[in-house]
Amino acid sequence: MDPVADAAALIAGRYPDARWALLGGSVLDPGSRTAGSDLDIVVCVPDDAVGHRDAVRWRGWPVELFVNTEAGHRWFIANETARRKPTLARMIALGVPVAGDPDLVAGLQAECRELVEAGPGPASEAVLEDARYGVTDLLDDLAYARDIGEADVVRSVLWERVGHLALAAAGRWDGGGKWLLRELRAWDPGYAGRWVAARYDDDAMVEVARATLDAAGGPLFEGYLRQAPVVDEAPAAVPAVVVRRGARALLLDEDGRLVLMRRTVPGRAPYWVTPGGGVEPTDTSVEDGLHRELLEELGATAKIVRQVFLTSQPKDAGVAVHHYFLARLVSMDLALRSGPEFQEPVRGTYDVEHIDLRDDAALAGVNLVPASLKAFVRANREALLAEVAES
Repeated sequence: MDPVADAAALIAGRYPDARWALLGGSVLDPGSRTAGSDLDIVVCVPDDAVGHRDAVRWRGWPVELFVNTEAGHRWFIANETARRKPTLARMIALGVPVAGDPDLVAGLQAECRELVEAGPGPASEAVLEDARYGVTDLLDDLAYARDIGEADVVRSVLWERVGHLALAAAGRWDGGGKWLLRELRAWDPGYAGRWVAARYDDDAMVEVARATLDAAGGPLFEGYLRQAPVVDEAPAAVPAVVVRRGARALLLDEDGRLVLMRRTVPGRAPYWVTPGGGVEPTDTSVEDGLHRELLEELGATAKIVRQVFLTSQPKDAGVAVHHYFLARLVSMDLALRSGPEFQEPVRGTYDVEHIDLRDDAALAGVNLVPASLKAFVRANREALLAEVAES
């Protein structure tokens, strides 16, 4: 199994329009790779795409995909490093290109390497006080625990909190799970060894915890104070009100083709939409409204598989919500089309077209609106086809 080649093949088939993709993680090191190692792949997609995280299996590998635009990746890097965890930054800094143009990611990789190497800097006084207070309180809970089960829970939480406190006090990056130990070892292997050995030894744990507290400024209980927010000044949360619902179909025929309508409106370039429209008060449900719209616009009947996508936008005093359902075409007779769309020339034309969902190049050339729906369909083509096939 070649992780680089397998990752490249996956991205070529799943994200053919990726600007770049990087394979990261311990799988790149034969000495660290295990039978359970996964492929951590960071993918940069075009700016009109929708970011997402996905977990799949490919050629025997468990795969985690971190997919976003460059702006989206930068947002997550800033968000994570502000919490002293460089997860995405490290994957990008150490990643190996497997798709796209390596030059497009070279600048971001250099920034991430510099960021990871520089470290987060000293933790704020508030962060250290919160951590010291938490460890101090847990030490008391462990000392006076009378229930074996409660004592074990406290011991587990205390052990982890001590590790986080040590890294914060040392001005080092923090980590979760196995990365907590890796960060401790990168900072001080001796301390990491004592911390691991203390996991099931209460005396050793108390010793490590008190030494860590002393290095961070000492135990903290009396004098710990945090100001609560002034509730009277907080703006009241106003629940969003749905003022309009729409129902549309990702309608697939028996050949796996997406049934779309090519809209031609005077003064605007042609664009494509999925069949559907507004849900009326006479419709008993959103799905009932979709069945009505399909009959009016296409003379079609369909089996609805399930809702797969949702969009919304502000409207009047609330929001308009559009529900997108995956559906399988049962029958279609365009001679049965009816409704105002075909009786008012000012609305333009509604030409029915079939786009092969397996042909990403054909789908890429269609100006399907909204753009977020197009990105969703392109990213999930195989899943949509599989879901319809099972229906």
